[in-house]
Amino acid sequence: MMTSKQFLLWLLILLMKLTGCSQSQMPIEPTPPTIFQPAVLLPTPPDQITIGLTNDITSLDPHLITDTFSRVVLDNIYDTLVYRTADLALTPSLALSWQALDLTTWEVKLRPNVYFHNGEPFTAADVKFTLERPLQDPQKFTATYNRFAVIEEVLILDDTTVHIKTHEPYPLMAARLSEWHILSHTYVAQIGSDALHDHANGTGAYRLVEWQPNEQIRLQANPNHWGGEPTILQAVFLPLPDLNDRLFALIINRADIITDLPLNYQTELVKYPNLTYRLEPSTYIQYIALDGTKNPILADVRVRQALQYATNVPALVEEVFAGAARPIPIPIAPNTFGYDASIPFYGYNPQRARELLAEAGYPDGFRMVLDAPVGRYPGDQQTVALIAEQWAAVGVQLEVIYNDWPTQLAKYRSPEAQDLAEAHFMGWGTSTFDADDILYNAFAVQPNRSHYTNPEVTRLVMSAHTTMSQSERLGYYQQALRIIHAEVPWIFLFQQYDIYGVNRRVQWQPRSDQRLILREIILAPISAADP
Repeated sequence: MMTSKQFLLWLLILLMKLTGCSQSQMPIEPTPPTIFQPAVLLPTPPDQITIGLTNDITSLDPHLITDTFSRVVLDNIYDTLVYRTADLALTPSLALSWQALDLTTWEVKLRPNVYFHNGEPFTAADVKFTLERPLQDPQKFTATYNRFAVIEEVLILDDTTVHIKTHEPYPLMAARLSEWHILSHTYVAQIGSDALHDHANGTGAYRLVEWQPNEQIRLQANPNHWGGEPTILQAVFLPLPDLNDRLFALIINRADIITDLPLNYQTELVKYPNLTYRLEPSTYIQYIALDGTKNPILADVRVRQALQYATNVPALVEEVFAGAARPIPIPIAPNTFGYDASIPFYGYNPQRARELLAEAGYPDGFRMVLDAPVGRYPGDQQTVALIAEQWAAVGVQLEVIYNDWPTQLAKYRSPEAQDLAEAHFMGWGTSTFDADDILYNAFAVQPNRSHYTNPEVTRLVMSAHTTMSQSERLGYYQQALRIIHAEVPWIFLFQQYDIYGVNRRVQWQPRSDQRLILREIILAPISAADP
């Protein structure tokens, strides 16, 4: 039973939520809750799993989403042509085979006797429609257009064979085929393209029952799935942006899995007999992007290097994550193809930072503004607050605009990122496990969100983007990364470790690409759960 002291703690949390905080106020980082045993645990349906997400999905339209949580849900409603297993192997899904016929032609053989949730058959026409749809309206699908821009056209040879023609050689085709959720062209024609925002009709192992924005997403197993009916029959996703809400949902059995658990909670969490946690290094990195077009001071490489020297990344990792993150000297994670372990860290050197600021003409420092999300990434507000303290020690006064995630994402996606401040704190990951995702979109494509430009970086990244030889691609990436390391368009922070709170009845190991595939989860009977 909850003690009076514990009750006051939860009451304080509730009052904080009710009063809220403005965008510019510093949110309060919650501390690990005092252990209490709830008087009542909610029943756990044996064939239903409930997952507490850090944020709601942004859309059910696969061509409009880039965020992790939308992809988590859509991965279970839609199938892709290729499936990436938990051990990262690329295996058949809606495609039985795929091969490059020449440098710019890929032949894909499709699985027959597959049906969408509404009973319509899956055919080559659906592949053509899905892959060409973003190309027909680049303005509407600006969030995902670059992922499809390499495609020239998709040719239908018969109902189960397509040829994908590309403008140039594209070594990442197989990896991309594991990302693209296949739509029904007839269904979209029936309901209208815009209606796909809140409707879904895939071939996946689960069909959409309902999406109540900011409340829940309910899925039901597809008994006619080509891979067989899933063992988990019902799935519920609960958007719970407040960490304390996610924790409480886990504690009382309302949720079986919760995302983005701070590591300093795990020692308390495992004291509950029904709970544990799972940790997995992800491809996500966290960084601060600097835009010299919005603040000319940041156009000086000496200033950017000074900010990197002024950032004590190892201290952040220890204080915020208790070591459950990994400092990085470049803008990709160590488990991403292209990573170069020989590139050195700048290291924490506030004296060198002051010297560089003085050389650049700012011996007394300067003021700057940063956009940062609240509650999107583990420890995000605490990380930003500590960086502000570290920069203040060398004279740089950082004004932080704290945004909820929808606001931060809207600023980030504004045309040419015009609504973002001169600096922004974000995370970026890759589901292809290849440097192309970040280097191409963040540094080579013009304009990019930090308006970074270097013709040599663009040349090197574009060469890697179109070269089929992996060894040659690695060389291009490593050259580009050394230039980016020297020019510091971003403040390089750390590789994120994903930590989940988990009910012990859940038999599951997280993936490094942050996908949460329901077919990979087993719900054990309570009596058979891990002790």
